[in-house]
Amino acid sequence: MTPVLLNAARAFAMVSYSDGNTAPAEQQRFAKIASHDATLGVFGHAEIADAWAQASREVHATQSFGTALLAIRTEITSEADKALMMRVAQAAVVADGKLEAQENVAVRALAEALELDAQKY
Repeated sequence: MTPVLLNAARAFAMVSYSDGNTAPAEQQRFAKIASHDATLGVFGHAEIADAWAQASREVHATQSFGTALLAIRTEITSEADKALMMRVAQAAVVADGKLEAQENVAVRALAEALELDAQKY
């Protein structure tokens, strides 16, 4: 599993879990987004599912986003990969069909961790 795939899963899981739970629809949405993305779509369904499982375990285990944000900040450095993380995170906001304020806060925290202008997100 590559750092880009795992960190995309971390970004999605972090935003999804920011409202206190992760709905099955969110997991399905990540799989769909990843499989249709030009960068992430090169990985098979099993590898995408493994990335989601690992990322969601990490996020649920720590109950905070510091670990996920640190990993993403450390491992994602190119502008293209940063843009991918933000697209994935923004997709997570509406993946469960609800718009929660906490999810927007998580997206802005991710932008800040990636040293992007959080006000644009």
